[in-house]
Amino acid sequence: MTTSIFRPPYPEFHDQVHDFPLKSVSLEALVQKKAAGRRKRYTGVQVWGTPKKMTSERSKEPVTVTWIVDPTQDERYEPDGPQIATTEEICREEADRLGLNKGISSNPNPKLFCHQKDASVTVLLPERTRPYVDGRTVTVWDASTERYQNMQREADSHFTIYMGRSRSELPLQGHIYVVWDSLKFGGLDKMSNPITQRKHVSAEDGERPVAHEYWSLTKDPLPPKSC
Repeated sequence: MTTSIFRPPYPEFHDQVHDFPLKSVSLEALVQKKAAGRRKRYTGVQVWGTPKKMTSERSKEPVTVTWIVDPTQDERYEPDGPQIATTEEICREEADRLGLNKGISSNPNPKLFCHQKDASVTVLLPERTRPYVDGRTVTVWDASTERYQNMQREADSHFTIYMGRSRSELPLQGHIYVVWDSLKFGGLDKMSNPITQRKHVSAEDGERPVAHEYWSLTKDPLPPKSC
């Protein structure tokens, strides 16, 4: 279990150590819970664009990438540029690396991942992160808006993603850290050397210079990887 106040209090998932979580949540429930935590009215899941189906190179089954923010709000994402496709490809590669599309016959809950025929990756694009205390985000008073706002701090460039069998079965949340490089297609690439490339890591808060990190979306213990 992570101890950093800048990480949600859910069990950390390591694909070399754990099988996929046995329990999951729906995207609708996740967004509704986040709206309640931010004291905002729940207006449903807002999807940007059309979910894109990509083919897994490991299983040849589809991986569906869905955006729940408008990436063009970030000035680096051109409406007709390659950055969106590059982001989707990075997410597809990460789903393959985790074996998200691979059937896990030894999993004691075959309804979730065994003989899986589809996978879902939902993408956000923050570069700031929120502290958590006792499972809740920390809020501060914003005099300019006369409202309480979630406390935030600077973070390295990353995608916040939710992964699972479908938008109704999401067991994992995580970050994929990236670097912006004008020499790369789309101007960005997965982080290859986080020890030197990460700039906003606080060891005091239990953070580590990793290129990717995942947590269960529930507080249930993670099953150990089967032999």
